[in-house]
Amino acid sequence: MKIIDAHVHVFPPGIVGDPKSCLEDEPCFSLLYKDPDARMITAELLVKAMKEQGISTSLVCSFPWRDTGKQREHNDYILDASAANPKSLVPLVAVDPLDTGALKEAERALGAGAAGLGEIGVYEHALLDDSVFGPLKKLAHLCAEADKPMLLHTNEPIGHEYPGKSPMCIRGLYRFLEACPHTRFQLAHMGGGLFSFALLKKKVRQVIKNCVFDTAASPYLYRTETYRLFFEICEKHQILYGSDYPLLSLSRYEKDLQKSGITDEQRDAIFELNARRFWRLSA
Repeated sequence: MKIIDAHVHVFPPGIVGDPKSCLEDEPCFSLLYKDPDARMITAELLVKAMKEQGISTSLVCSFPWRDTGKQREHNDYILDASAANPKSLVPLVAVDPLDTGALKEAERALGAGAAGLGEIGVYEHALLDDSVFGPLKKLAHLCAEADKPMLLHTNEPIGHEYPGKSPMCIRGLYRFLEACPHTRFQLAHMGGGLFSFALLKKKVRQVIKNCVFDTAASPYLYRTETYRLFFEICEKHQILYGSDYPLLSLSRYEKDLQKSGITDEQRDAIFELNARRFWRLSA
C-alpha cells in the first residue's frame, strides 16, 4: 500500500524565512501564523519529510492571500514545485474568494496545470454571509466547469477555540453544497462534523454525494472511534487521509487509526484508495 496525503501546506522560501513581512494587511495569514511557534515549510522540506515518513504522494495547498500578487506568487511556486517533483507532489492553488481578481487568478492557475483549488478558506466569515456565498459559489462553478475539485476549509462550529477556527455554520455549509451540486468538494477537518448528518433521511446523502471528508487535524478535534463510525454513517469512499502537515505527521494518525477499530480494508481506503479515486491519480 502506498500512502497519499491529501492535505499539506508549503510556502515559498522567502515567506518561510520572514513570515513577519506578511502579517500586515493579511488578516487570515496573521490569524494562523503570527504565533512564532506556527510551523511553515518549503516544498523542498516537504519532499524530504515525505521520504522519511514513507508517503508517496502529497496534494500541496497554496494559501488564500488577500493580495492578488501574493496569490499568484504562491500559486506559481506550488506549480513549479510540482513540475519539479511530478511523481510526489500534486498542485492545488488558492485565492481569496473576496478578492476582485480571484476568479481570473483561479482560472489562470487551473489552466496552468493545477489539480484543483485548495485550501480555500473564509476564516473571518460564515458561509451564510451573502458577501462570501456568492463569490465562493462562482469559484465552485469554475471548478465544476474544469472538472477539478475544491478543497474547502471547514471546521466544527462548537468546542474549543483555536487559531483559524472560522464562524462556521453547518446550515450555511449545507446550503452552499446544495447550491453547487456539480462540484466535487474535499471538506477539510472532517467537514466540521457535517458527515454525521448523513444519519438523517436520504436528502443529506444526496447533497454530500460529491464530497469527501479529510482527516486534517482530527487527532486534535475528534475521538478516535470517529473513523470507525464514519464508515457506518457515510459511503466507504468518502473519507481520506489529510495531515495538515506540518501541523501533524503521519505517525500521529497511524496511532489513532490503530485504536479506532477500523479494518485493514478501511485503513487502505483512507490512506490511499479514496484519494486516488477522488483526485483521479494514476497508480
